[in-house]
Amino acid sequence: MKEKLRVVVLEGGPSHEREVSLRTGRAVTAALRQLDYPVEEIDLRDVDLSLPQDTDIVFLCLHGTFGEDGQVQRLLLRRGVRFTGSGAEASERAFDKSWSKEIFRKSGVPTPDWALARSGDKLPLPLPFVIKPARQGSSIGISLVFQKGEYREAYIRAAEEDHLVIAEAYIQGRELTVGILGSELLPVVEIRPKAGFYDYRNKYTPGAVEYLCPAPLTGEEADSAARAALAAYRALGCTVYGRVDLLLDADGKPWVIEVNTIPGMTETSLFPKAARAAGLEFPQLCEKILLLSWEERNAR
Repeated sequence: MKEKLRVVVLEGGPSHEREVSLRTGRAVTAALRQLDYPVEEIDLRDVDLSLPQDTDIVFLCLHGTFGEDGQVQRLLLRRGVRFTGSGAEASERAFDKSWSKEIFRKSGVPTPDWALARSGDKLPLPLPFVIKPARQGSSIGISLVFQKGEYREAYIRAAEEDHLVIAEAYIQGRELTVGILGSELLPVVEIRPKAGFYDYRNKYTPGAVEYLCPAPLTGEEADSAARAALAAYRALGCTVYGRVDLLLDADGKPWVIEVNTIPGMTETSLFPKAARAAGLEFPQLCEKILLLSWEERNAR
């Protein structure tokens, strides 16, 4: 490519994850400018999207609703505008946990048992379980339910975020995440909260979580986690890049929780940590995502 692509970094957005998205967008903008890409940064405050006419590609840094759920991807596809990451259908499938888990089940991807929670009165699964909104990110609205008396409040909390609520069997295990970049599996990251579980507060509180990359796993454990992650990613039809969250139980079996199609992309986020462990610094990571996405969109 003789000339640098003209890039619009789309950040912010109308979701609960707006502040995280702004941090991702600013980091990506700075990285691409460091590599001399002409970049325009747009803080999207609602779903009314206006782009410069000379835009070659949009680098999507929108987390949550109207970012990872397929809506902005469909809008850009209708306008004939190229963008980074997975397509609209894969994004929608990954964002809806009830849909993605059904696909995992049919595809033989190991994932915890689950059920739709239809009210706060009747337990949807045997205790203990996790209750969460089906279509949210960053662990928003999620609760652990160990006793029957905890369920109603947990259900209400999740239902405030989405009318579709799921319960998922609680798996006691190590929290892992596997990044996928093109056809490459990045080193596994282990997530160790210092208190509680990996909820929204722990994720975005400095020093609340210890991250180990590469994760201290046996070769067999690392391979099984990587295989499960890749199987989940492919089952949903994801492309370019993504991050798969898993739990590794006491027997060394991986359980896929979800696939993130637009993972956090600040320099301290999990996906860049894994890329750095593989020898890819943050500006080069952003450029690779950009160029892989350009190839992916041009091939369709």
